[in-house]
Amino acid sequence: MTASDHHPDRGPHQGRGRPRPGLWALVVATAATGTSGHAVAGLLPTLATSLHTTAAAIGQLATVFGLVCGLAAPVLAVATTRLDRRTLLTGCLLVTATGNTTAALATTYPALLAGRVITALGAALATASAVTLAAATTAPPHRAKAVALVLTGVTLALLAGVPVVAAISYHAGHAPALWSVVALCLLAATLVATLAPTTPPPPPIPLRHRLAALATPGARGILIGALLTWTATGAVYPYLAVVIGGPHAPHGPDAAYLTAYGIGAATGTLTAGWALPHTTPRTWSATATALAALVLILLAPTTDHPAPTLALTALWGGACWSTTPATNTWLDHTRHPLLLATAGSAIYLGLGLGSLLGGTLLTLGGPPTVLAVAAALTALATAVFSATGTNPS
Repeated sequence: MTASDHHPDRGPHQGRGRPRPGLWALVVATAATGTSGHAVAGLLPTLATSLHTTAAAIGQLATVFGLVCGLAAPVLAVATTRLDRRTLLTGCLLVTATGNTTAALATTYPALLAGRVITALGAALATASAVTLAAATTAPPHRAKAVALVLTGVTLALLAGVPVVAAISYHAGHAPALWSVVALCLLAATLVATLAPTTPPPPPIPLRHRLAALATPGARGILIGALLTWTATGAVYPYLAVVIGGPHAPHGPDAAYLTAYGIGAATGTLTAGWALPHTTPRTWSATATALAALVLILLAPTTDHPAPTLALTALWGGACWSTTPATNTWLDHTRHPLLLATAGSAIYLGLGLGSLLGGTLLTLGGPPTVLAVAAALTALATAVFSATGTNPS
């Protein structure tokens, strides 16, 4: 056992708050999970070409991933309640690596779909386990910073992981790109198994109690607003290469848009973390979604002009991702510990439903229709956030 096994509050931080290697292992874990989850956006052009199918069909891989994650997470949380979080996180990463291996070896669409289902089952609890482990093994004065650092792995996935996957896919094909994701997942699993602290298994919480948390006053408004926000995001992000990249997307420039989105996501998350102590989560969530809706409206006429499109894509990513710290803080005000986990399911369900919607709209009406509907959904999220109480407790 490590020192943190005996003294949970001295886990990933020590001395004057300097992160220990175990905390960085958790960052790598969330980066690997995030890269796995969003990889379809970087692989879309080459997968569509290799499997002789449409961009909309490849986008449905993101639909399956999001829906499986969102629906499986509460069930898996109950089924794995007796496992300590380090063991659970290591297992999640190994399952995710298995799913990406299956996808890398796939030569048909059904096999690729099976790989994404396996990947989703592994990813469903990975980020939540990493955050729980960081919070449970860090002294209270450093806990918020530890959790924030672990979550930067997700933005690192958007900033670097997915664009790198897109670049590898463009130059070498989708299989080598997926093998690179497998390697990242195995690296993360090794680091977590050897460096991350461990904690006793949490007390079992029946599924009915998790669902009952939705009755907390104000919670449904927050979660519906988040669901709408991420449904709009899911309708556009997996199809960036087509919706924004246009006819030149198969030749590689989609990686630049993915990087711009990642830069925006990282900036928006950090900005929200700095600003939230000075405003209310409702004000921030409503303002951010209103900005995201405006950006989506402005994107439609600019897609033939790379410079403004890149800038707007970064602004859109920032606005969308800045809602996550805000809604988490808002839910924390309810004083109900199960609602933060429910927020993760709302995000995954939104991304899955959005991918399904985006693929359908892309086929029926093309990129302008996708952007218009996404803007309308985001505006609706603004209305829902605005109508929800400032402090639902």
